[in-house]
Amino acid sequence: MAVKNNKKISIKKLLLPAILGMAVLLLSGCSTWSSFRQTFISKPQSETDPVITIGVIEPQTGRYASKGKDEIKGIELANSIYNNVDGYKVNLVKVDTQSTVAGTETAIKALTEMHPIAIIGAAGEASSLAIGEYLDEAEIPAITPAATNPLITQNSTYYFRACVTESQMGEGLAEYAAKELGSRKIAVVSLKNDSSTSALLQGFDKKISEIAGKRSYAVPMTQEISPVEDEIRNVLNEIRRKSIDVCFVSMGAEEMDVFFTMAEEMGLGNVTFLGTRSWGDPSFISMMEKHKDIKVVFPYESVLTKNDDTSDTYTEEAQRFQIEYANRYGADDTPTDNAALAYDSYLLLINAFHNAKSTEGPDILNAMLDFNGLKCATGLFTFDDNGNVVRSVTLSTIKDSKPVTEYVTQSEAEATELDDLETIVAEDSAS
Repeated sequence: MAVKNNKKISIKKLLLPAILGMAVLLLSGCSTWSSFRQTFISKPQSETDPVITIGVIEPQTGRYASKGKDEIKGIELANSIYNNVDGYKVNLVKVDTQSTVAGTETAIKALTEMHPIAIIGAAGEASSLAIGEYLDEAEIPAITPAATNPLITQNSTYYFRACVTESQMGEGLAEYAAKELGSRKIAVVSLKNDSSTSALLQGFDKKISEIAGKRSYAVPMTQEISPVEDEIRNVLNEIRRKSIDVCFVSMGAEEMDVFFTMAEEMGLGNVTFLGTRSWGDPSFISMMEKHKDIKVVFPYESVLTKNDDTSDTYTEEAQRFQIEYANRYGADDTPTDNAALAYDSYLLLINAFHNAKSTEGPDILNAMLDFNGLKCATGLFTFDDNGNVVRSVTLSTIKDSKPVTEYVTQSEAEATELDDLETIVAEDSAS
């Protein structure tokens, strides 16, 4: 079967199951639920069951081991629930990238030789970028749960992404600032010589121009700084002088602690600060305990807040994920968005295998491209021709020491193709 390069032409919806317990009882009489249960759960396993293999390529050692292990937890949870597809037992084979590009290349070579039907991974931008050419050569579809660099999927036919891209996140932040808040006094503060937010800022600028008609009208202040106290103080003085009411700033928890302390001292508590996805990390949330009067908004979709989500992206699978995660790992183990996205990555692959009725890579690839609003734990999944998810962007804030949904964009955002984006490799390149 030829691989599709055009827009998907078929509409296939496979309703995922509801949560365990009471939800199971309520739905047990429903033909849709019964059909799904027979397909993915209830088929008895035996030693003679045919086996399909899904590869898992994640950092289990090195500096990104924590993210890799989070994703593995989500994958293993999904496999424990949905471990039989159309009579095939699903086997996981895990390999370690060691958090380096060299380790990733060794791992992907070994993994493709095992001929899995599909692969999940990897955590880390550079590691994911290193995988693409091997996937295309082997014709094995793969999905990265949380790596956001647009070139990961743009440069590989067989690579998909479960999370939104940086450019989509930037568009979401711009819509929130200019439409929801109605701001026309927005500041953009970025770090000198930092390319990590290039795609996000391009998406931000594009959307601001669409909404305001002219970027300079809505963004009267753009400045690059080094994360030192003097430069932070100077930029905050400028924010106060220009009466800025929304400020995007791309720094981590330690630097933002200094930034917010100074902002509070200058009486800038009325400014809404926009940030990156990393602001949903535990270290940032813990730091914000000291700055409870500062309003922060950042791209982050937490499954834990789905109960409060009134949009159509809420699914029963989100509840199921929360319950089963707590049952497997303990109530004190809070699932990260990486874990939830990895869980969904597994669901996407087994649904694609079910729809394709084939173990061949091109067939599974086409089935992935055919998804139209497939309901998973983190939302609805439809992919563009580059393997990027097309969906509304969820922005979160922090309340009671956890990320909660603040805003869901009014329209679905499509990832932007980038020709000249600087590839982000420094953070996890081989040493």
